[in-house]
Formats: sequence, structure tokens, C-alpha cells
Amino acid sequence: MPESRSLIFFIFALFILSGHQSIKAQTRKPFTIKSSSVAKALYEKKQKNPRISQAALAAFGNTLIKKNGLDFYSDNCAIAKANKKEESGFSEELTTFNFEVEDLGGKNIPFQLFTNDWSAACGCSFDFPLLAINEKDWTILAGNTPVKLKRTPDIDFEEVRLLDKTKKKILRRWFKPLDNEPEGISADGTKIYVSLAYDEDPGLFLEISGNGTFQIVPRNTPNIIKTSTKVVNFDGGSDGFDALKQFKTKTKSYYLNYLYPCT
Repeated sequence: MPESRSLIFFIFALFILSGHQSIKAQTRKPFTIKSSSVAKALYEKKQKNPRISQAALAAFGNTLIKKNGLDFYSDNCAIAKANKKEESGFSEELTTFNFEVEDLGGKNIPFQLFTNDWSAACGCSFDFPLLAINEKDWTILAGNTPVKLKRTPDIDFEEVRLLDKTKKKILRRWFKPLDNEPEGISADGTKIYVSLAYDEDPGLFLEISGNGTFQIVPRNTPNIIKTSTKVVNFDGGSDGFDALKQFKTKTKSYYLNYLYPCT
């Protein structure tokens, strides 16, 4: 009899504990997302020290990325809609956006983003401080915590595609932080180069690898093919990838396909 009571008590205690753990999982505090502002910090560094070398400025920027991530822009309005906010909105006060993204283990991870301006020429504008991004997953810096997440159509990023010589087959994909054009490709065709800002040019490129990692490099980095011509009247099909650049040397040729920047 005492053994039966002990067994019942053990099962009851296990039930209570498992229920308590479930409640904690459902109500845990969300990760807070903060803008990294790396491009702004680079511009200010260059303004204070105009003679700083490109290599030193790039090293400074990469240190910031490791610490704060790099802002990648998404114009998808799914987050605004989920929080019952107007698309492409603005507020005099900080507005809170709550959302969840599934991690690689299938668990929904809660996030919280604060902004007073999510307006954009096309859709919305939300910045995510990333450490890496590829076709399958992306690593976001939430506070001081790197969190690896599954890609979701509700948060999409600007894409660049490498096409074959027929301009029909996709050989490789990269994802870039801004709605701008690729400005270079590595001689071996594995990396692309884009500007870090729309207007200020600190003499740097963001080098993006096919595996989703990225780093800041000087614009005079060797083995970058920068000479390009735009292919006119290219039809990218239903997904709208109608912009095409051919990067060419005497011995090599690469076609980079992307969306036209939204104006």
C-alpha cells in the first residue's frame, strides 16, 4: 500500500512538473532585435579620420559585424499584418512588432522588434541584424545570442542569382542586405560584391559567399570582376527577376540576375 501511494505521488509530481515546463515554454520572453547600424558607423569613422585606409576601415566594420550583426532589409509586410499595423507605416513613437520564426529543430522562437518607421517605396521596411544567410537558413543576432532559423516566405531578403550561359538555369544564389545592384563577382564565381549603403561610399564592398557568410573588404581587393554590361529586355519570368548584368573578362563571363531596385 505505501508503495502504491509513493507511485501515485511520483506520477502526480511528474505531471505537475511537465505542465509547469510547458507553461514556461509558451510564455518565455521574446528575443529583442536591434538595428546594427554598421554602415552609419563606417561613415562616421571615415568622416572623423578621412585618411584611414580601406583595409583598416574594413577591419573596423568586420569587428562591428561580429558584435552587432549586419542589417539585412526585408520589404515583406507579413509582420506588420500579423501585428495589425498598416503597411508601410510611420509612428512618432516606437512601435512594437511581435512575431515568431521556426528554428532548425522545428520550435517557434519568439522575437520582438521596435521601430517608428517601417515605410518603404515598395511594401514595408524591416531590418534584421544577421550573421549569415543562405537558401536554407539564416542566423540572426538577437541581443547577444546568435539564433539559427529556417527560411520563411514571410521574411524574404534581396536575392542575386548566378545563371548559366543559356540564362535559364540557376547555378548559385546569394542574399544581399539592400535593394541595390551587384557591383562585382569574384574571378571564380563564388562571391559577389555589393555596396554597404545607398549614397555614402566609404571605399568598401560587402563580400558575400555562396555559403551565406559575408565580410567587408576594400574595393581594391584583387580578383574582383567589376566590368559589367546590362542585358536589356531580359525576361526573368513570373517572379520578376528581370534585371541581368554580364560581368566579363577576356577569359570569363558571368550572368548575375536580380530584381530591379524599387523606386
